[in-house]
This record gives sequence, structure tokens and C-alpha cells, in this order.
Amino acid sequence: MVEMRNENAINLLTEMLGIYTPSLQESPLSEYLAKRMKNDLGYNNVRIDEANNVIGEIGSGTPTILLSGHMDTVPGQQPVKIIKERIHGRGACDAKSSLAAMLIAGSDLETKSDIGKVVVAAVSDEEGNGLGTRTLIDSGMTTDYAIFGEPSGIDNVTIGYKGRLGFTLTCGAPSLHASAPWIAKNAIESIYEVWGEIKGFVAEKTGSNNYSSVTASLTGIHGGSSHNTTPERCKATVDMRIPPQQSASGIAKEVEKIVYRFQSDTNFPKIKLKMDDVTEPFETDKRSILVRAIIRGVLQVRKKRPLLLRKTGTGDMNLLGHYLSIPVITYGPGDPHLSHTRKEFIEIDEYLSSIEVYKATVMNLTKIHNIS
Repeated sequence: MVEMRNENAINLLTEMLGIYTPSLQESPLSEYLAKRMKNDLGYNNVRIDEANNVIGEIGSGTPTILLSGHMDTVPGQQPVKIIKERIHGRGACDAKSSLAAMLIAGSDLETKSDIGKVVVAAVSDEEGNGLGTRTLIDSGMTTDYAIFGEPSGIDNVTIGYKGRLGFTLTCGAPSLHASAPWIAKNAIESIYEVWGEIKGFVAEKTGSNNYSSVTASLTGIHGGSSHNTTPERCKATVDMRIPPQQSASGIAKEVEKIVYRFQSDTNFPKIKLKMDDVTEPFETDKRSILVRAIIRGVLQVRKKRPLLLRKTGTGDMNLLGHYLSIPVITYGPGDPHLSHTRKEFIEIDEYLSSIEVYKATVMNLTKIHNIS
């Protein structure tokens, strides 16, 4: 029986990996999963929403526990292969293995009468702008607890992510012959001048470690049309990460003030700022019922206490945790350093163990919730 269940779990994952799903192209996998959830995995109220999210339910009552994993991957197809107890393929680590494990865990819990309501959501566009999770929020979904499936490593639980600011700077200036640079300011050099002020501001927000610090990265710069002509326009993109001790919207206002000083200078070229993303940081209290439940679950399955991680990246848990003010964690099998690489794989044993951890966590969580 166990061998058959394991074989079914492996087949589900390999079939999911065989469907190529770069962000916003998830509909073939949405349709496949909806069919499997209805016909084979025992889910109720299965539906596909306007963002191509697939949502299904197991059980009823309280608490409501959301298990959410993303269907999309970064671009780039990879062959699906099983070699030496590893499953290779795009998304094997990030993060179709987490989603498949959640789907199997929910299905296994169908026969349990005391698990509350488990909602499993396969969401879209996590690698993009989070359309799937934003659509869940906008739909009015409510839940008491949430676990997002991302590769934390089987013996690690992520309880915190930094927030994010993504913004674009554009600068326009007269285009002149490069032999007379004194006539007018250079659009590229002007962007760097603004960037220098932003970097100086960020330096004042340095904490005791990388997680507690505001950081900024210049992720793109485009300008110029000829080797001997000063640029008429320059565009730069910036990525900033914001720790839980700070507010992403507050930092955004500070950046706006810096840019405004240049905009108010009549001798400075015209510069514009566009905020593309403002995602607040989020961290779940390590003493919460949810964290206690998954610590116990990992102990039961793995016979060791998991490490609690705080990461410098940003995840879907930021959105749901911030908007619903509920405990949220991120957990899933796989080495996160393999994410987005050409060597993506998942250890079969780790994948199968994660199914048991998800199940144990749900049962622990329901028990603790109902006696609290």
C-alpha cells in the first residue's frame, strides 16, 4: 500500500514536471491538476479561477488551513529524468515538488475526521508578480493558517522574509556630440548621481546582519544610441529588500523624497520615478501555534528539530500574511540553491518525507488549535 502511494506520488510529480509552465502560461497544468484533484485525489469544490489558480478542499470545520504551492517556473525547459533516486526537471526543486507533496498530503488526509478544513491552492505567477496569490486575496479567501511550498530543505522552516521595493528611474537630457560634454548633463551620469544618493541612504539603514539591513541592487541600466553621442535617455531598474523592522511603504516614501530633491533642481535633467512593486516584509512569531505544529511534525517524521530560517528574499507568504494578519510559514523539500539553475532536481526520499511532514503538521495544528 505504501509502495503504491509512493509510486503515485512520484508519477504525479513527474507528470507535473512534464508540463512546461513559465509564469502566466500555467493553464495546461491548471486543467491537469483540476482533473486529478476531482477524479483521483478526493478533493471537493475544485475550481479554477481567473488567474488560473486551482483550488480544492478536504474536510470541513475549524481551523481552516491553506496549503499553497506555485505551478509556474522560470523560463527554460529541462528534460524530466529519474536518475539515482533523484527526479530532474525544471521545477523539480522550485517548486512543483512542494505543490505535489501538498496535493498528496491533502488526499491522504481525506479519511481523517478531525483535521478541520484543508484548502490546497496551486497558484500562478509566483515567479512573476504574484498574480495568483493576489487573486486569492482579492477573492476574499479567509484562512486561519497558511503554509507556502518553497524549497526550504526538509529539515528547515522559513518563518520570515524581507519585503521588497522595485522601482524604475528614467532620465532625459539633450543628446549632443560626445566631444562637448560640458554643454549639458549626461542622462546616464545623472542616473548614477541619483543612484549614489539612494545608496547613501541605504548605507544608513544597515543592521547587525543581512536580514536586518535594507539593501539595494541596481538590476538594469539602459541608455545611449551611439559611441560618440551623449545619451538622450537613460532607464535604470532598482531592487530593494526591506527587513521586518522597517516598512516597505515607509522606505518608498524616503526614496521618493530623494528623487524629488533632484526633480526640484531646475539645473538637473528631467527625472521620473515609477514604483513597480511595494511588498511589505513579514515574519511569523516563532512561538505561534503554526510554528509549534510544524516543529513537532518535523520531529515526528525526521527525528530532529528543524532550523527556523529568516531569509533575505521575498515570497508569497509576505502577501497573505500581511493582508490577512495570520501566521504563515514557508516549507518544502529541496535545496534552494538549485532553484532557477540548469541542475534542478529533488531527492525522492526528501520529497516523500515532506508529504508526511505536511500531514503531521496539519494534524498537530488542528489538535493544538482546538485545545487552545
